[in-house]
Amino acid sequence: MAGVTSMPNFAYIGTSKAGSTWLFNTLATHPEVYLASSKGLYFFDQHFDEGPQWYRDHFRAGDGQVARGEISHSYLSSPEAPARIAGFNPDMRLLACLREPVDRAFSDYLDLVKNGQFDGAFPAALQRFPRLLDRGRYATHLQRYLDVFPREQIHVSLFDDLRTDPQAYADEVFDFLGVSRRQLPPADLASRMPAATPRSAAAAKAAKSAATWAKRVGLRRLRSRVKRSVVVRQALYRPYKDDRPVIDPALAAELRLGFTEEVHRLDAMLGVPVSRQWGYSDPPQQAVEG
Repeated sequence: MAGVTSMPNFAYIGTSKAGSTWLFNTLATHPEVYLASSKGLYFFDQHFDEGPQWYRDHFRAGDGQVARGEISHSYLSSPEAPARIAGFNPDMRLLACLREPVDRAFSDYLDLVKNGQFDGAFPAALQRFPRLLDRGRYATHLQRYLDVFPREQIHVSLFDDLRTDPQAYADEVFDFLGVSRRQLPPADLASRMPAATPRSAAAAKAAKSAATWAKRVGLRRLRSRVKRSVVVRQALYRPYKDDRPVIDPALAAELRLGFTEEVHRLDAMLGVPVSRQWGYSDPPQQAVEG
């Protein structure tokens, strides 16, 4: 059985398309952090039947490291994950990064297109992939975690802050995990995975299938290394320039209206004016009968 000092003590829970790959690369090079070799163990939602020993085995080599954890961006929206994580380790420290939900959904859609998983328009993708919108219901998802974890064990940041000042963003994460701050090299202060389009739709789809196969047969370390390779990414994808697709403004406004209540609940939940930062209007005032 893994020693006490290799017990995982933190997890990035989400959301997707909010800098999780950047964070993975940043933490993977920190000398006081042991990060599970594969970005996306998905134990607490997709692989819980494997049992706790399967999960602990991924951290066996982390003896003595101050922070030992993983990054699985689907945990935030999983109804089962909060209680499962708390049952496994009630002292687990949790990291979350939130992105304006409509922008996040559209970025997720572009990723589906990039990987050859969908070739239709955004409205059709919303119908086919309900998770595009569901993952943006942050207040609902965070409340499940607050029901089983004290607030001080959950570090919530905004993707906007990562874009504005990556060093300050990283420093807050380092402080939360209890590891020393380190100056990030210039390459780490840049965006790691800008939106891109496949150079060949067939090649991108084949690469996605190969990654799925590698995960299924247990080649997680190799899969993770390949996915993070700049050379592989540049060979498969071309970053958008002036041709980056944009969401229809009317549809964006309609979707934002649907998220208004969730976003304003975040204001109260986090004590931060998230709605103002994301440009959401105040919720409609209810008439007072008198």
